[in-house]
Amino acid sequence: MMRVGFLIDRWQPGRGGAERALARLARHLVERGHEVHAFGARGPAPGEQAPGVFHRVAGRGFSRGARERALADAMLDAAQSLACDVTVGVRHLPRVDVLWSHGGSHAKTMEAVRCARGGNPPGPAPPRGRHRAFLAFERALFAEGGARAVVCPSQLVRDELVQLYPQCSGRISIAPNGIDLERFHPRNRPTLGAALRAELPLGAAPETPLIAFAATNPELKGLPALFAALRTLGERPWHLLVAGPKHLARWRRAARRSGLGPDRVTLRPHVDGAALAAAADLLAHPTLRDTCGLVVLEALASGTPVVTTRNAGAAECITADVAGEVLAAGAPPAALALAIGRRLERLADGHVDRAGVRAAVQGRGEAPWLDTLEAILQRVHAAGPSITAPVRAQGRP
Repeated sequence: MMRVGFLIDRWQPGRGGAERALARLARHLVERGHEVHAFGARGPAPGEQAPGVFHRVAGRGFSRGARERALADAMLDAAQSLACDVTVGVRHLPRVDVLWSHGGSHAKTMEAVRCARGGNPPGPAPPRGRHRAFLAFERALFAEGGARAVVCPSQLVRDELVQLYPQCSGRISIAPNGIDLERFHPRNRPTLGAALRAELPLGAAPETPLIAFAATNPELKGLPALFAALRTLGERPWHLLVAGPKHLARWRRAARRSGLGPDRVTLRPHVDGAALAAAADLLAHPTLRDTCGLVVLEALASGTPVVTTRNAGAAECITADVAGEVLAAGAPPAALALAIGRRLERLADGHVDRAGVRAAVQGRGEAPWLDTLEAILQRVHAAGPSITAPVRAQGRP
């Protein structure tokens, strides 16, 4: 059995993304009998359940970059003091045994954010503030060997890391993210899905096609482009449910500027993922950056076709036409509108093969995913002492 240390600034599974994925792995390890500790600046929110033992550490400094560097050192020191056999991190560390590169390259993320905010062409830009520290961490981990092993959630992430840091190619493994294939299933459509649809203003026709969009960062995931595309499909029946944004008023205004009123668009800060996937007739995910895209996997598992872009790691699952369409990176709203229009036509004709859509994620269940990650940790542990402990003490505290 291993003593595993998870290093992350926020040990809060409810935030989703990397936090949720790390917590799911930690829970799996606990169930397998491993000892799990988590080190970070912020622990579980009140009432939130998180696996393992949480150890709060502090990183102090005058600037954000200084605080991030201090926090990284504090987490590594704490893991060393407990003599962890193997450490796992996802971001903002100078060294770690296993880097689960859930977010991919920070440089690529910065590039996508610039494009989303200002439409600037791709390309490098001088980093500022805390981003200088983040990019220094990235170079240390990938180019300088700070990560003994690197795990990528998709081929997209592996390709970008090898392009930017060819030195790390021999240390990379791919562990495609898995999902709960029982929770996300077409059989939920007449129950969970129907209940959610009943809450929406679908008008006199409850069979109105429901297009789903889900993101906590709507700008990065392509909501402005989706609004622009749907504006050109006004003659067709459809309703858009936007789930996840924090600033609802801002996005309601954006919808209205695109000519889309509340009869066409519903925005909610939170919608149960299984209900959303089961209620939708189509998931629109025109993202500028998504290293995996659990929402894509969840939709496919529920029998819901997807229109996305090559910027989504989970787009690799959409190889059959029945499952959806993958647009080129940077595709204009007109191309998105055409793809959505084709899917709406199929829906109107009754040509939706739910089982065929679900087949796209065959083999992407949680069990093989978590078993793969556990095996990687065991392999790294067997290869030698943790990188957090230059000198291994005799025994354990």
